[in-house]
Amino acid sequence: MALTRRGFALWARIDRPGAGNACDSTVLAGLERWLAAATDPGVRVLVLTGTGRSFCAGADLVEATGLLGDLPALLTHLDRGRRLVRGIRAAPVPTVAAVNGAAFGGGLELLLACDLAVAADSARIGDRHLAAGQVPGWGSSVLLPLAVGPALARRLLITGETWSADESVRRGLVSAAVPDDHLVGHVDALADAVAALDVTAARRMLGLARPVPDDAAWDREWATLTAHVTAQAAARTGSTPPAATPD
Repeated sequence: MALTRRGFALWARIDRPGAGNACDSTVLAGLERWLAAATDPGVRVLVLTGTGRSFCAGADLVEATGLLGDLPALLTHLDRGRRLVRGIRAAPVPTVAAVNGAAFGGGLELLLACDLAVAADSARIGDRHLAAGQVPGWGSSVLLPLAVGPALARRLLITGETWSADESVRRGLVSAAVPDDHLVGHVDALADAVAALDVTAARRMLGLARPVPDDAAWDREWATLTAHVTAQAAARTGSTPPAATPD
């Protein structure tokens, strides 16, 4: 994970190209430091991007699978990512996703957490939790309907299809698509323009511009993820998962 100041913008670059820039504990720690730096008066914009052909493949499934034998530790790990996404959505400065490549699963959720998203032409974006036998826990089911509407959100969640950068613009998932070699320059210019605005007014505008998800939707997603990984852990150990309680 590399943190770099570019003017008033603090860029976080996930640097695990061999793992699709998946978020392991080290990446999550770096992203937490990046988010915490938003309280620095010299930081007026946060930018998130990846290295190589991936923006982010989501949670590191190798690390998560290794924790199936310790369910409390696994849930703590997954909740760490969930809290990070919610923290980005509440950041005191504007946040920008510079989507340099594939954004799937938790990578889509990180994209959705940001106020603005610009995609390179080669980027491919989708949920794809179901394709991996998983369910979202960092906000896809909550944030996708706010971004593209309920019908298209269901389509992405259930089919696992992938959208191109251009289609992501048409559907309102990202605000612009640019040639790959223009992505950094485009986002630099965008960040500079935002950073030049009145800081107090910008902070108040964030409160108006950010859609407010229903807390019940976050709770429903987390309860679903908890039930799913509990069943997976029980299957791995041969134990019986706790019986579900009626709502």
